[in-house]
Amino acid sequence: MLARAAAVGVAMLVLSASCSSPDVRPAASPTAPATATATSVGPATATAGARTVVFIGDSWTDGTGALRSGGFPALTAELLGWEYTELGVSGSGYVVPGAGGPFRSRIAQAVAGAPDVIVVQGSLNDQRVDVDELGRAALHTLTELRQEADPATDILVVGAPDAPGTDPVRIDRVNDAVSAAVSAAAAAADVRFVDPAAEGWTDPDDPALWADPIHPNDAGHREIAERLAPILEDVVQR
Repeated sequence: MLARAAAVGVAMLVLSASCSSPDVRPAASPTAPATATATSVGPATATAGARTVVFIGDSWTDGTGALRSGGFPALTAELLGWEYTELGVSGSGYVVPGAGGPFRSRIAQAVAGAPDVIVVQGSLNDQRVDVDELGRAALHTLTELRQEADPATDILVVGAPDAPGTDPVRIDRVNDAVSAAVSAAAAAADVRFVDPAAEGWTDPDDPALWADPIHPNDAGHREIAERLAPILEDVVQR
């Protein structure tokens, strides 16, 4: 694992795993609090009456590592022709606050406007958290999100990904805890879970996908978007 991370680190510019402060992009609504990244309207492909999706997540959601594309939220919205809001906070997770608070702190922002879908992504930042604590935090977060969201809003939970600089065993523990929380939340509401590590969304051994040992580059973000877009299509059509 160390050799793999080192190889990618030599080949590419290494960024801090905790990432820099969120990058604020032009917003269609009032400026968001400092706890979240910018709100963005959809791409040029979005049409009048387009569906809306909100992304809650960590530095992957805020597009860290993407130099041209804006990251997988923007690319996913482009593929779908949807409008999107991105609420990524570097270093955060269900438990870990990172640069501005854990996922739960962004629920009010996420549900405002009653989007068609809310995506909760991550987080590899929780990989060293006690698994029981993580499970409780994920369950509380997802239960509160389901309660606060519009009944017509679908919720998709995307687990922690594999990366060259992560331990697959730790990532599996995170996703097992989150999956169990989703199952518990789903007992009362419709919440779907996708495990990108188990499904091989990002190949940690392919240096063409990585900006550094933790974050995907533009090509890596596009790989995620191409996996995620058809799942979102299916979610809203159920």
